Amino acid sequence: MRFSSLQKKEVIELKKGSFLGFVQDATIDIESGKIDKLHIGEIQRSFFSDAKSKGVQKVGYEDVMTIGKDIILVQKKHPN
Repeated sequence: MRFSSLQKKEVIELKKGSFLGFVQDATIDIESGKIDKLHIGEIQRSFFSDAKSKGVQKVGYEDVMTIGKDIILVQKKHPN
């Protein structure tokens, strides 16, 4: 799976069903070429400016339970 297919998907925490944000970026393990962490943040939009990331948090890729067509379900085992 390519990272571009993960970008802009909604991320939902599985246990609480809470919205965490959208996939903004990722940390890649250079040696293996695999995703290590997803950077998730809410997008704050303003009428006069471009979209800005707000409150970016990192979720380990091992915490990803399911990747669907529109959303990603995660079960957070480690805070940030």
